[in-house]
Amino acid sequence: MSSRFQIAGLMVEPGAKRRSYLRVGPYFYQKMHIRHYILIPFTVVRGIKNGPTLVQTAGCHPTEYAGIDATVKLANAIRPEELKGTFIAVPCVNVPGFWDRTYIDPLDEKNIQSLYPGRTDGTISDLIAYRLFNEMVLKADYFLDCHGGDVHESEIWSFSYYKTDDEVEKKSEAIARATGITYLERSEYPSMGIEAAKRGVAGGLYELNSGDRLLPEESSAIFEATLNAMRHLGMLEGKPKPIKGQPCTTEGQKQEIWTSSASTYFTNGGLFHTDVKAGDLLTEGQVIGTVTDFWGEVVETIRAPATGRVMLMMHNPAVRPGDEAVTVYF
Repeated sequence: MSSRFQIAGLMVEPGAKRRSYLRVGPYFYQKMHIRHYILIPFTVVRGIKNGPTLVQTAGCHPTEYAGIDATVKLANAIRPEELKGTFIAVPCVNVPGFWDRTYIDPLDEKNIQSLYPGRTDGTISDLIAYRLFNEMVLKADYFLDCHGGDVHESEIWSFSYYKTDDEVEKKSEAIARATGITYLERSEYPSMGIEAAKRGVAGGLYELNSGDRLLPEESSAIFEATLNAMRHLGMLEGKPKPIKGQPCTTEGQKQEIWTSSASTYFTNGGLFHTDVKAGDLLTEGQVIGTVTDFWGEVVETIRAPATGRVMLMMHNPAVRPGDEAVTVYF
């Protein structure tokens, strides 16, 4: 193994674990009228023996806490003497959003996930996307990106890999299957993942989090799924292990691969009433809830957009026109 491995200015020798920050900026911090930098934390664990490089990112949407917690725990738990190759853990990409408890970057009100591969002539979010993508993701052979439901949403546990119709997609699907997550999606959604896959970096994205909460079982599932992926890639000894207790599954259930989705959006605001939950099976046209106004009058009836399984569901009862009510995958 080469003794030289450098990432974001950090040199890491074989058998070492190092922590540092990706320094992004400057940007003008108007509250204090000073130029300031974003410090994105990362840990590099470098094995003694040769193997692939895997980067795991979390906190691009920093109200999705399970991925942040799992990535921190993986960085601490993985030992260089047990590892073949290199593991790069980036637990929180959108640091300003974490402190503001918001999905977007509060500095410029942009969704970083939609900005990859980023640019150097935009605002601070564009630069975060550019630096992370070019200095971390493209330095790796494989990637995993942690996401989940936002503060107002409930989601089923799932894992997405990206449609590229080549060897990269085959590698990505193999990683998806190895995670042990039951529900898988073949996705074309604009994201860091699709941009990485287009450039030859295989991997996928966890959609595994109850928005605005940190549940131990969700963090544990991401932790174990990543260990499974690393076993599959030969980075750790052993074979992938089943992940038990997955919601909306039965023991021994085979993995499902979703290739299509459909969504319903609210056209009226008000109070949303529903008994439907993430993971439920729906029939196209089935009534899933109603919206009432402040007088208790029904102003809208919400129906299933397709026959399939509920992947995402609005659980906050206060809804506005244009909000996503439900997404069904099939």
